[in-house]
Order: sequence, then C-alpha cells, then structure tokens
Amino acid sequence: MKKTDILQELATLRLPDGSNPLATGRVQDVLVEMHGDRAHVAILIDDSWDGGSPPAEALDTIRQRVAAMPGVASVRILPRPRPQQARRPAAGAPAAQPARPQLPAGLAQARFVAVASGKGGVGKSSVSVNLAVALARQGLRVAILDCDIYGFSVPALIGLERAPSFDGEGKIVPGHARGVDVMSMEFFVRDNSPVVWRGPMLGKALRQFLRDTAWNDPEVVVLDLPPGTGDMALDVLQQFPHTYQLIVTTPDPFAARVAERAGAMAVKMGHTVLGIVENMAYRACPNCGHREYPLGKGGGDAVAAALKTEVLARIPFEPAPQGLRRDGLFEPGTPAGQAFAELAGKVRAAIFDAAAGERVEVATPGSSPARGG
Repeated sequence: MKKTDILQELATLRLPDGSNPLATGRVQDVLVEMHGDRAHVAILIDDSWDGGSPPAEALDTIRQRVAAMPGVASVRILPRPRPQQARRPAAGAPAAQPARPQLPAGLAQARFVAVASGKGGVGKSSVSVNLAVALARQGLRVAILDCDIYGFSVPALIGLERAPSFDGEGKIVPGHARGVDVMSMEFFVRDNSPVVWRGPMLGKALRQFLRDTAWNDPEVVVLDLPPGTGDMALDVLQQFPHTYQLIVTTPDPFAARVAERAGAMAVKMGHTVLGIVENMAYRACPNCGHREYPLGKGGGDAVAAALKTEVLARIPFEPAPQGLRRDGLFEPGTPAGQAFAELAGKVRAAIFDAAAGERVEVATPGSSPARGG
C-alpha cells in the first residue's frame, strides 16, 4: 500500500455534494504507515470548507471508501489549517491565522524541541535525555516530556533524583534530575507493566500530562516522541503549536531511509526540522583515536540531503565500564558529552534566534538551510 494507491482511490470518489475532495483541494495530504502487510492511513484535510466545518457525512464518505481498500487496517482523518498563503483574505481584511492548540500557562513561553526517529532502536531517548541535560548545563530552565507512551524510558536514562509529587491544588509536580524537570508515563505504571491502551486513550494521557502538571515555566521543553509516523506521533505533534525537530538516525542506510519519513511528516504538519543527529556514528580507540564505523557511514548525510538540512551532531559509541554508570548520561568531558554540549549550543542558538525574529530556514520543501543573524 502506497500513498499513490490512496490518492488514486480518492480521485474516483464523489462526496454527497457531488464534488471530488482532491479536485477541490480539500484533501491536503495522505500519510501511510505499514505494519507488516497492514496499512494505517492518516488523511489530512482542510479544516474549513466554504467557510464552515467539514460536513460529517463527507468525512464519513472519505473514511469508508479508504477503509474498504484491501490491506487497510485503520483510517484517521485529521483536520488541518490550509497553508496560510493559500487562503487569500478579502481586500482590507486581516489575514486569517491557523488555529493553534491552547497550552497551560506554565508552558506559555516555552520553546519545544521534539526528538524524532523513523524507527526504534536508534537511541532517540538517549539523545533526548542527554540533550536536555546539556541544555540545563548551559543555564536554561529545561523540562523533558516522555511522549513515548508505549516505550517510556526517560526516568531511568536520566537517573531520576526526585520522584513526582502533588501540590496543594492536586497538580503533578514533575520529577527532577540533573537540573531537568521530568514527566513520563512511567510514573503511572506499576511493576513495568505494558501499556495496552488504544490510540485515543494515549492521546488523552498526553493531554492530561500537559494540563494537570505544575510546570515550572521552563524555557525549553524536550519532547521524546514515539518512533515512526503513526497515530501516536501524529497525536503528539497536534498537541503543540510549533516544534523544532531533531531527527535521529544511525549511519545504517535502512534506518536513514525510515528517518526521512519522520522528517517529512514534521514538515508537512508545519513544524521545523533543525537538523539531523547521527547516533552511534563511530567508535574511537581510546589510545590512538583511530575511528571505526561498525554501522557504516553516510546515513545522517543521506537524511540531511533528503530533508535539505544539515547534520548537527555525530554521537560516538561510548559504552561505560559495567557497573560504573546507572543512567544513560554522558559526562561533559567525554567525547559523547562534548558532542551533546555542541549540539545543545546549536539548538539553543537556533530556537532563541528564531524566537527573536532572526528567522531560521531549515527543512522547508524546495529551500536550502540558512540562518539569519
């Protein structure tokens, strides 16, 4: 099942009003994620048809047609604002602004840095945690939100120093470690039990994290996203008005190919890709410095070229001697720790320059990366 298969099916569809959703531009895009031989489809549609909300019967017609295709396991329809340049206001009327999610007051001034990957096993959570700690070491107020509801691992990786608690208003006071506030699904699961909820419940859990947490006005919130481009990743990205994304891959060409899709999804949903982090990029001899490349070379560069951005960091293999490290953090003086410090500096400069009006142009279709200022 490919995107073109869905589009070809929709090209023959007639809605109850007699129109075609592709010809009228009401279908903005189609995302397909395969799990074995089953396809999970997300259809992005314009959130305003003729000045009103999309009719329920039209959405049902689209959903039923795609769901009936062989091999389709699920169909989601996600209303999205039409790109700003495509909506032309009447002469003298102010330009319409796309709808944005409402965030709690404690997050109103935060910049969101989302760490994404196309697949699991590339070290996305390790990158999230080490980046958050590196940003905190540079003097920023930082929080990390473990959005990987199924595969939560942030509390263990960061070496939680203070468990979460409740304040006088019944809100959750985040856990804390290494200068970083921590929120994770792990706080609500006993004995490492698996989370067996379906997508809508997982989305609700994330909204509760945001609404029911006593956030301490962080300047930066690092989001450890679920891997892939499926329902959960889409749900997470819809909770935030805008994120700056880092795409994590290994040098392996297969991991790189999948990572391209995660970056492409972020761009299509209006988020900004800052660059690529190539994790497990090489292994250096501690004596002579000679580098070996157990996973090959070129994965990060391939993703950067596909997304028209750059490789911001190459993180080396750096296993700790057994028993000497109980978390997933790299100390500042190590090669990996230095790489994360440099990455944090680049991320900090990019997101705060952008907020100050020095526009950061990265990973926008048809453009090359360029930084203002």
